[in-house]
Amino acid sequence: MLRCVFALLAVLFCVEAADAQSGPVADQQLAWRSYSAPRQARVRLFHADDERRPRTVVIDDCAANGAPITDEATFVADLAARELGFDPTEATFVFRFSPAAFDGEARDSGKTLLLRATFSRGASGNLGSPQWRVITADALDALTDRAFR
Repeated sequence: MLRCVFALLAVLFCVEAADAQSGPVADQQLAWRSYSAPRQARVRLFHADDERRPRTVVIDDCAANGAPITDEATFVADLAARELGFDPTEATFVFRFSPAAFDGEARDSGKTLLLRATFSRGASGNLGSPQWRVITADALDALTDRAFR
């Protein structure tokens, strides 16, 4: 009888673990040409536990861009959403600036600036300017259902 209880607990644990997200749904490089030069960013897509915005997109800037990509945030979000197949108004975007975003020789770990951006459409149907908020690493964990590592 005791073995049956342990077996049942083991099955329940495995089912619970299978429900947890283990990593990004998509992980790719996004490249585009701005007015000044070619630019790129790493884009990772995660499922989120939010009915209004069921996706979280983490966008890592890189030092080779020369300047932060937040000046093109609306374009980058729209491009990433088109590449990944969803409406950008149905996602939360997190622009991530680790030490590697400023120095190509730096590691990706360390103090990191996280900027959450959400978008809506204007009366014309065009994607509007982002609403920005600085968030913590814990908030990023919550937005990615603890799958961001």
